[in-house]
Parts: sequence; C-alpha cells; structure tokens
Amino acid sequence: MRNILGGLTRELTILSQRKYITATIFIIVCTTSIFATLISHEVRNLQNYMGYIAENGKSALFHEEFINQDIAFRLSRAFSKQAASGVNGEEKAKLLCEHIEKVGAISGFNLVARTIVNLEGTLQTRNPDCEAWSRDVPALPVVNQTETAASSKYTFSNYTGYTFNNTRYYIDLAHNYIYINHLVNTFDYAFSNWLVADKDGVNIVRSAHTITIDDNALEDLIHGENIVSHIYTDGYTRQNIISMITPVFLGGKIKGLLITDINIHDLATSFVTPDRPLLWKFLSLYVTDNTTGGNIIFHEPVVKSRDAINYQDDMTQYYTLHGKLDAIYVVIANIWLILLYVLTTWLLVRYARQQFIRQKSLSRDNVTDAMTGLYNRKVITGELNQKIQSLVERNIPVTVIAIDSDGLKRINDTLGHHMGDKAIQSLGLALAQSIRKSDYGIRLGGDEFCLILIDNNLARSRDVITRVQGYLQTIDTEKMVAFSWGSYQMHAGDTLEVAMLKADELLYQHKRSKYEDRK
Repeated sequence: MRNILGGLTRELTILSQRKYITATIFIIVCTTSIFATLISHEVRNLQNYMGYIAENGKSALFHEEFINQDIAFRLSRAFSKQAASGVNGEEKAKLLCEHIEKVGAISGFNLVARTIVNLEGTLQTRNPDCEAWSRDVPALPVVNQTETAASSKYTFSNYTGYTFNNTRYYIDLAHNYIYINHLVNTFDYAFSNWLVADKDGVNIVRSAHTITIDDNALEDLIHGENIVSHIYTDGYTRQNIISMITPVFLGGKIKGLLITDINIHDLATSFVTPDRPLLWKFLSLYVTDNTTGGNIIFHEPVVKSRDAINYQDDMTQYYTLHGKLDAIYVVIANIWLILLYVLTTWLLVRYARQQFIRQKSLSRDNVTDAMTGLYNRKVITGELNQKIQSLVERNIPVTVIAIDSDGLKRINDTLGHHMGDKAIQSLGLALAQSIRKSDYGIRLGGDEFCLILIDNNLARSRDVITRVQGYLQTIDTEKMVAFSWGSYQMHAGDTLEVAMLKADELLYQHKRSKYEDRK
C-alpha cells in the first residue's frame, strides 16, 4: 500500500508542481511590486525631507542675512544721528580719547579687556586721529543689537528658528578702523587686513580679495548691494567660513561695511531638524563653492556605509548644498515595511503551499479507494491512456493484469460481509506490496482489480502474480482469499480500454479453467 500511495503522491506532485511554482512566482512578483512601490514612495518622502532640511537651513541663513542688513540700516541711522550732534559729539569724542589704549602700533578700545563700558566688543585701528573715529563710538553698540521691535513688528518673516552666534564686525572706510562684536585680545590677534597706517584709506580691493570676493561682487558692493563671499579660511578662527557683507551709508555714500561670518557650527545647527534625531546620525551635509571648488563640511554621519540618497540644492549662485543620507537609515526607517514584505510573502507562499497540498490530498482521495488504498476507477482518464500509449509507441512494454477474487459471495454469505471486506483488503494489500511505485494498482469495484505494469513484459508479469500469492500466504492466516487473473501485454495502437477488456477475457478463461478442474 505504501508503494501505491507513494506513486500516487509522486504523480500528483508532478502534475501540480508547475502550478505551484507559477503561483509562487506570481505571489513574489506581486508582493515585490507592491513593496518596491511603497519603498519608492518612502524614498521620495526622504528626498523631500532633504529638501525640508535645506529649506530649514536656508531660512536660517536668510534670516541672518536680514539681520545683517537690518543692523547695517540701523547703523547708518545711528551715524547720521551722531553726525548731527555737533559740538556735543566732539566733546564726547575728546573724553573717549583720554581712555585710548595701545598695543604696539594698534590703537583703540577694549584691546585686551573691557574698559569702555558702552562697548561690548573691541575697536582696533592704526589711525592716530582719535577724535575722528571716536565720534563713531556711541553708534557702534548697534552692531551687537540683533533684535529690534521694528523688525518683528513690520517684517513678513515669522522665523523663530536658530539664532546664530557668529562673529560680526564693522569696517569703517572713512576713518580706517574695525569694530568686532566681541572682545578680542589684541596681543593675540589684530585684523591686519583691514588696518592701515599713515592715514591711508582701507584698500577695499586688496582686502576684499583676501576673503575671496570676486571683482563682479566687489563692483556690486561698491554700488551699494549686499554680497556674499566665497568660502575662505578665516585668519582669526582658522576655519572655513562664508562672509555676508552689507554696505553702511552716510549722506548717500558708503561709510563702511558690516560683515557677518558664518562658521561651521552655525551652519550645522541652523540646518538641524529636531523631529528626526536619528536621521542626523546617518546624514552628511556640506556646501561647495561653485567657483573655487572649496567645501565647508559642517555635518558628518556617525555611521557611514553607502549613500542611498544624494540631494543637491543651489543655495546661491556661489554655493551648492549637498546632502547625503546613508543606506543604513533608509533600512532602519523602513524596517517595518521590509518585515511586512518578508512576512506577507512568506505567509502567502505558505498559504499557497497548503492549498496545493490540500488540493493534492483531495485529488488523491478522489482517485483512491478508501478500503484498499489502491487507485479507484477515476484514475483511468484520457491523460493516463495517452501516457500509456506513448510508452508503448516508444517500445516500452506495458502489461495489464485483470484480477478477480474467487468465492467472495460465499465468504459474505457464510462468514459475513465484514469478512468479505477483510478478504478484499487483504488482496488489495498484497497487490500494493507486490508492484513498484511506477505501476498502477486499481480497484475497479467490488472484488475486481486491475494492475498496469510499466516496463514489464508478459513473462515478468507472472513474477508479480507469484509475489502476490506469496504475500497472501503471509497475511491471509484464514486461507480464505483466492483470485483469478488474466495478463495482456499491450501492442502499438492498443488503447487502455482495449487492453483491459482483453485482460478481462483472459481472467475469465483462467476462472473457467479453474472451475472445470474442480469438477
């Protein structure tokens, strides 16, 4: 019986294998397509988020540019007011000159420590005419005032983000001094680029070139426009920086320049978006100078493997922002989607497998005889007939044996139907154990059986009958099972139906001969 069931299972497996493979491929293609669509959507969201990061930083820079312009405007008004003070302004200038400080050739205020209370920063100059530049001192505190009621009252900007803590300084072209918005120890550093001696004016062209301002931008600056420098290494902080430069006017002419340096720390902090802190551990940001090729790398990832998203944004005509997001974050951010894809695909494939197993089981039950475990009559199909004919045409011998139980009615009448069923089961078991997996053992109904032996000629089929008889001697302890048989080897052109009829005729000849012998 195990041979029969094994052969049946193999047959059904072969028949359904292609369908199962096709179904599996279809499931994988469908789930992968959906997964790819969702992943593409998530990647686009991350790409858009990179744009949000860029806009966040640009908004901070734009706000800082606005502050720089606002301070320059208010400084212009303060200088105009100071110029109108007349004699009073001169007297204040003389009093301030009494407190002038010197460090070598550098004069000014707060050169080493804060001695002028009204000034928070340091003023450096090589101009010996103290009364000329000291008249400007009362206006200089404006440089340290980054917020005013006017700016929040009348501006359209609602920016409430990062406030820069950068270096801002004012360079006076009329009186040749520089004022820095915080204390600078002049023993340690002097802003020599902007300091000249012997009453010569500041060489703005030479000084501008030292911070990589090109000629076109310098021309715009001289005509009163706000400009931005290229990336350059600051002599004071020794870092790569960008400078925003705004002219300060007095009487319709440029009196000086207000410069704000944007350093690496400010750049890094201004771009940060607090809603995705994990993203920043896998993000690199840097600004490239389109003219010089210089970079300011202001944020580097904690973990680096491979870039999954590359983002670029033209911040100005000078600068391009580059953002690179590592693939590890993309995986982490979409781990739920990856797990869902794997789990869904596995469950669907498993479900398909279970359905095919169930279908195979149902198909097997449909063609299996419940009493003996052999095939039933339903296995004899057109497909089986074509298969058998194909084998015969290739000269592979196929033999059909018809088998019929002897005396089953007598067993049922004398011993009961349960013993008749036992006799049929014993014969079926003996048949199943005597054939190979490639053969077909079929219970046609009642006590009628049929064997289809593949690659077995007529002579070898008798060996099968001998094995059946030998096995019955082992299991039929009551010696109640006997059978008659007829064996027919198929020829080219024979159908399975014809072969079964001819085997059946030979069976009845065998049965009649046995009956006559008993007479």
